[in-house]
Amino acid sequence: MKNFPWIEKKISSIDLNNLSHALIVEGQEGVGKNQICQYLINGLLNEKNSHNLIKNSSHPDLFCINNETLISYFQREDKDKLKNKTKKIPVGFIREAIDFVMLKSGLSKNKILFIDGAENLTISSQNALLKTLEEPPQNTYIIIQSNRFKCLNQTIYSRCQLIHFNNLSQDELYSWAEDILQNKNDKSVIPSYMTPKKVSQLIEDGLFEDLKILNNHLCTLFNKGIDGKVISDVIDLNIDFNEKLNYIIDFALSTSKEGNSNIHPVRLSDFIQELSNFRENLFEINSLNQRYSLHHLLLKIFQMDILILIQ
Repeated sequence: MKNFPWIEKKISSIDLNNLSHALIVEGQEGVGKNQICQYLINGLLNEKNSHNLIKNSSHPDLFCINNETLISYFQREDKDKLKNKTKKIPVGFIREAIDFVMLKSGLSKNKILFIDGAENLTISSQNALLKTLEEPPQNTYIIIQSNRFKCLNQTIYSRCQLIHFNNLSQDELYSWAEDILQNKNDKSVIPSYMTPKKVSQLIEDGLFEDLKILNNHLCTLFNKGIDGKVISDVIDLNIDFNEKLNYIIDFALSTSKEGNSNIHPVRLSDFIQELSNFRENLFEINSLNQRYSLHHLLLKIFQMDILILIQ
């Protein structure tokens, strides 16, 4: 994946020869923070063949804490937490990582501990990490990536160099999207919650067209009223159910804000609330009834007798 333009700007400001021993890369999920982290890792472990070793997660001087390695840890140490699908990073895993950075490097001059999703560090894990941040071994770098702002112990921030990403505005997202979409007008299809990473992935996988179809179906329903075939097409569209539900809610919110629907504002507000409640209770509904329930909700709001033309 090509680096996002705001990532390139950040990279151009980084001096690999003048880095702090510890860095925090933080910002909203999906803006490309991992691109920065990979740039740092590749730059610090730059010996011959290091790139392939890093790519294959087999570099002897790189310890990664991420979803994949966390699952492996729980398989070894705590299968109950694996069953509970917890994402919390336990203190035991951090202690393993600290033991690693205390060893001599095997291939490179430098050693790196990379913590992905640091917002999931427990208090005990953060405390265990602090001592290493205060007294780091020579030629050791700790790269901490977080999807939440200021979610760590304040002392951790005081020991690290911060690379911060502000949330992208809708205008910034649209401006970027215009450069990668075949039709610039398709930017309006992108929902407010979708990240650049997700948009890029949809385009690369050829799935952005499905999003356009969903958007067209919703435009039809919100402006012309009930259409059983269109509602069935929405239900059957090959989009993840949760993603589809989020998109419908976002579309309804945007429509309500802009006031460009033939549905009465009060009815539209009630519909948004019903959909939101449905989403909150989704885990209690099996997959078959999810489709039926959404179909019922769409029929309910788009019945002709509740459509009121706004003059």
